[in-house]
Amino acid sequence: MQPLDTYDLVINTLVVVMMPLIIWANLRQSGLKSPLNVYLWREHPNLMRVSLTIIGLLALYSASELLGYFGLISAAAVDKAAFLFGIPFLIAAVAMIWLAAAAALKVLRDRRARNKV
Repeated sequence: MQPLDTYDLVINTLVVVMMPLIIWANLRQSGLKSPLNVYLWREHPNLMRVSLTIIGLLALYSASELLGYFGLISAAAVDKAAFLFGIPFLIAAVAMIWLAAAAALKVLRDRRARNKV
């Protein structure tokens, strides 16, 4: 585990606080809804699920870094947690690239079909 400087400490704290709020707001689907968010949940729900999974893994990683920094878990446990979070993160990142490419192709196909009519 590398020591955290002030910048890393602030970023990890913001990630641990903000990312669960973003996940909760997306799962609640209430309040101010952007058209892009509504479209993605309607047309590409798996893309949104994978993106929320990535955000959750990022929050867990940042939490383990903070726990290690404050001495609540050992440095070895932080390194193991980074490895354990890294494998699903890699799988989710590949899935995210695949699903985002499929969503972009669908948007382009729909736009092209709408312009022909």
